[in-house]
Amino acid sequence: MEYNVGWAKRKSDQIWGARSGWSTMYDEAYDYAVPMRRPGRSGAMSRVNRLFDMTAPMSAMYFAGNLQRDLFPAGQPTFVLETGPLAKMAIKADEVKAWNRELSNISELMHPFFLAGDWDTALHEACIDLSVGTAAILPVKGTPDNPVRFVCLPFDQLALGVDAYGSVNFVSWKQVLTIEQVAEAFPNGRFPDGWSDKLKSTPNGDVTLYQEWWAESRGWGFGARIDSSLDWITWERTRTQPIAVPRYYRVPGEAYGRGVILTALPSIKTVNKAQELALKSTAISMLGLWGYRAGGTFNPNTAKLAPGEFWPMQSTGGVLGPDVQRLDTAGGRIDVGKMVIGDLQAQIKQAMFDTRLPEYQGTPRSASEMTARMQQKMQIHIGAFGRLVNELMPIIVPRVAEILFDFRILPQVVQFNDLLLTVKVRSPMQAALNADRLAAIANYHDIVVSFAGPERARLYADIDKILERVAEGLQIEKDLIPDENRRAQLQQEIDQAQQQQLAAIFAQKAAAEAPKAIANAAMADPAMNAQGMAA
Repeated sequence: MEYNVGWAKRKSDQIWGARSGWSTMYDEAYDYAVPMRRPGRSGAMSRVNRLFDMTAPMSAMYFAGNLQRDLFPAGQPTFVLETGPLAKMAIKADEVKAWNRELSNISELMHPFFLAGDWDTALHEACIDLSVGTAAILPVKGTPDNPVRFVCLPFDQLALGVDAYGSVNFVSWKQVLTIEQVAEAFPNGRFPDGWSDKLKSTPNGDVTLYQEWWAESRGWGFGARIDSSLDWITWERTRTQPIAVPRYYRVPGEAYGRGVILTALPSIKTVNKAQELALKSTAISMLGLWGYRAGGTFNPNTAKLAPGEFWPMQSTGGVLGPDVQRLDTAGGRIDVGKMVIGDLQAQIKQAMFDTRLPEYQGTPRSASEMTARMQQKMQIHIGAFGRLVNELMPIIVPRVAEILFDFRILPQVVQFNDLLLTVKVRSPMQAALNADRLAAIANYHDIVVSFAGPERARLYADIDKILERVAEGLQIEKDLIPDENRRAQLQQEIDQAQQQQLAAIFAQKAAAEAPKAIANAAMADPAMNAQGMAA
């Protein structure tokens, strides 16, 4: 059933129907906070006329950059493979260390493909979509010269299906492409009858292409089809999940995520309307409202409101009043509007975590300022951190490992399991969360030393294990820490150096004491003393 086009089409129609309610809400969020999204789309540019305030677009871009820096900074390794908690219980501690070093070597083989540039670009684009609620990253199998490419899919082209527990088990990607683009995307595809004729006659004609992924009992299936066809263009099966769909916040029972823009959307819409009214009020205050006597010599359709212009009119005063007169409106309301707009802008920045500290001005940063910055990073995304980590790297890394194994870049198939082999994320956010635990360990060691003394501190604190935990908390690479054999060799070298140092000290001390020792011996021996006097 997994390769039945009819089943996939019915499932796709079902989840696209369920997405209709979300589409309206997402589109409104994009219009106000990420405007001009794909301007080639019909009506995308006309909706920009509703924007009168730039707070939301600026905060959305800052949020995306800040989220990427806190989760997966550009140019840095973002993960490491380690022994899972169940495997740690089954094997000895020394075996765990040895196995972690082997897994670290496998991680090192995979890191260059995440540092090539595609990953950072796709991740930043995904963070923009995450500001609305949901994103999608697709690792694409490339060529031997470029094995892995990362692509961020536009989320307005995706629909999600979930199982009874809320896990994504069906993803449908719907695109409107030209016939020529579809033929280039699937050069070995099986197209319906008459496709070659359409490709020759109308290569720029539009068709709707569906690319769909679904979960199976042992892996995932993929198929591509044209909306009007009942056959797959191509299909395949993968051992790992081929697409990652992270969601920022998720309410139980919902397939899609909720981002910070949805939280701030009421204030975003209100501040845009307030700015619009404030601009209209300012324009009225500057240009004024004018009244004229109908039926007179003044014609407002031909008169120009500009310096140096002459208006024909019958009277400029008198009993009936002038033909043209400015009607002054009530003033003093613009300042009140600015106060309301300022409060709304502050609410938008707060909702979108745009709480930047003052920029560096050349004076040294104080310790309290650096502490505040670290606390800010911990508090910004802490609620969504666990979900983003679990829905990104544990999906992306196994898929990349499968692609690299197919190209014979990895020597063996890596079987991922959260209990046996885990993908541990390395990020500033995780380091900030580890800081509290490391502070507790450091406080415990200091207390032990102060109460038990340096000599007895080893009875209550294992310094080797403490330093291992510190290295893990600070996300230090395994190859920077000596293994057991190397540590024994280094300890032997340290002991030899200490013995040589002690020997040198004793030799120096003996050389200094030699004249005095000879004099004392001469005084103690009468024969030697007599020979010395005769001489």
